[in-house]
Amino acid sequence: MEGSLRIPLSRVPDEGVDLDIEVETGELGLEEGFWPPLRGVRLTGRLERTGPSEAVFRGRARGIFRLQCGLGLAEFDFPVDEAVVAYFMPRPSAAGTDVEDEIELGEDDLEAAYLDDETLNLGPPLRDQLGLAIPLQPKCPGMCLGESPEMCRRLEAGEGVGEEQAADPRWSVLREWRK
Repeated sequence: MEGSLRIPLSRVPDEGVDLDIEVETGELGLEEGFWPPLRGVRLTGRLERTGPSEAVFRGRARGIFRLQCGLGLAEFDFPVDEAVVAYFMPRPSAAGTDVEDEIELGEDDLEAAYLDDETLNLGPPLRDQLGLAIPLQPKCPGMCLGESPEMCRRLEAGEGVGEEQAADPRWSVLREWRK
């Protein structure tokens, strides 16, 4: 099955269906400025019914983020290949509660996504998994993990990385004043 990330539950046969979806990044609802540039997103896996109004997706998310090194040395491509598991179920009825009331989630609810009008949306679980794959302090493979790991270690530690040079003699009076 090719196409959108929104799939009507009625189109999922009892025996399940294999998915291979090339995803436009606009479908993921990424807030500009909060996400690094992303391209080449692909979602593959199997979608199966687990009940009359329930389904589970198990698969992989792939894509390439354009990241900047945590030390600001370079930009580089960061490939992502992550497992995605999403359980879809009907939204629990809030009988006796006002729409504005808060609903407390149970532990099982934290792993579930809800069906909206008998349609499952793979976008939010895909977006969440891709977001979790972004490193907090990316290391560029060319410098920090490659040709200059010592320079990157020194930068991270706050040590100088320039060539050592003799101090300007005009400052020597101030050095003596500190004592």
